[in-house]
Amino acid sequence: MKWFQRDRTKQDSGVTPLAGVTKTKAALEQAPPLLTAGGPVLQRIGGDDNQVAPLTTGAGPVILDITHHGAGHFVMDALGPDLRSQSQLVYTDGPFACRALVNADDRPVRALQVQADGPWMVEATVTSSALPLDDHARRPASDVLRYEGGPGIATLRYEGDPRSDDGGYFLVDTFEADGKGFLGEPANHIGPWRGEAPLPGPCLVYTRSDGPWSISVQRLG
Repeated sequence: MKWFQRDRTKQDSGVTPLAGVTKTKAALEQAPPLLTAGGPVLQRIGGDDNQVAPLTTGAGPVILDITHHGAGHFVMDALGPDLRSQSQLVYTDGPFACRALVNADDRPVRALQVQADGPWMVEATVTSSALPLDDHARRPASDVLRYEGGPGIATLRYEGDPRSDDGGYFLVDTFEADGKGFLGEPANHIGPWRGEAPLPGPCLVYTRSDGPWSISVQRLG
């Protein structure tokens, strides 16, 4: 399994960071809503600026519901037991919402490192909170989907991120249904892309993406 790590330097987003941002109702309404299948919240973490927050959910895989309500840069890294970055979960600007899978494939996450200039929130939930994937799904950014069918052919389409000079990133990993064992990497591309890949089932489909993407499944047999 490959873990995405942004190589690019921080780009000037053209947005002036807000000073003294507070969690007002107007600010909270800026972030797009997250869609989940429901499930208990195991841990809730929030802040207004840079922070390193320990993850206390245990060693099992969990899904992170991530929202950012600031106008400027927002970066989140998953830190391993030695507090070195394992994976970059988010690298974006402005209001943003996505979902991420951590503690998968025996790679424990000890803490989250956040760089932000405005209100942000993380809620850790069980893997059963992943949205079900039937024949087709379209999501606006990084997300975790639950596929319960048999083996099939997945058609993946990444629309790209117009805010990024390189078109944004698109990385798709599949895991066992419980989120523990790594199965494969259907996609790993920069910029808009479309292609097909085998999809084992049942499985979790974890996609890291700057922009909108979709997946369609043609089941075999």
